[in-house]
Amino acid sequence: MSLMDIPFVVALGEWVWGGDPSPEVSAEICLDILPFLSSGCISRLMVKGIGIAIILGACLNKAPVFFNVLSTKSVAGLSISSVYAETIMYANAAFYGMLMEYPFTAYAENGFVCAQSIMVALLVWQYKDDPTVTMPQKMMATAVFGTYLWAVLIMLPQDMYHILLTLNWPVLLYARGIQIIANFQLQHTGAQSAITLTMNLMGSLIRILTTIKEVGWDMAMISGYILSAGLNITLITQYFYYKENTKKFTAKLSEKKTD
Repeated sequence: MSLMDIPFVVALGEWVWGGDPSPEVSAEICLDILPFLSSGCISRLMVKGIGIAIILGACLNKAPVFFNVLSTKSVAGLSISSVYAETIMYANAAFYGMLMEYPFTAYAENGFVCAQSIMVALLVWQYKDDPTVTMPQKMMATAVFGTYLWAVLIMLPQDMYHILLTLNWPVLLYARGIQIIANFQLQHTGAQSAITLTMNLMGSLIRILTTIKEVGWDMAMISGYILSAGLNITLITQYFYYKENTKKFTAKLSEKKTD
């Protein structure tokens, strides 16, 4: 019995190697020469593995932020406008990949980070006190997001799918830019996490390579990852530049909470 006679293995092979533009790479060819895979088969397999690793890492992307906020009961250093914009940014990327029917491993991490960004927004609603987020503001944000979902999933025509990533440029600049400005004004990075910032940067850099391999030269996606990498480098630089100020701020905050 060959591997091609096992339905599960065939399905798995199609998921890994199916759709590759190279005539030398297909589920049948790669399964037939397993375990002595060609360079093309290995390359495709590695891209899928990296995609899965990015998705698994994305599931914990905001975990350090959750820990920082819940341990200090403070969202200092987090801009609610930046969180809202980041939620839309990741939602745009996830919906674009889904609507374009790209491989799940090429975009799914955006959906997981979007969900976590929504959770961060809820934490900001709970703990922000300078000033607080009012109920009308919460209702407005919820209504806007609901309208956004309706527009993207129901109203957006197929020939306009690209607009999701086109809009991500200004949204990304706003989301990251307003956080960069807030860090500069506060002179500390508050509840932000070096782990999350580093994961965002590494994810952007790796995604440039995996996108080229999995979906081709989709410049709408690739240019977004390049821009994201540049802005994340700025945020990481600020994190370490203001590290001592952040420690002092956190210590004062802890003393105030204790008192």
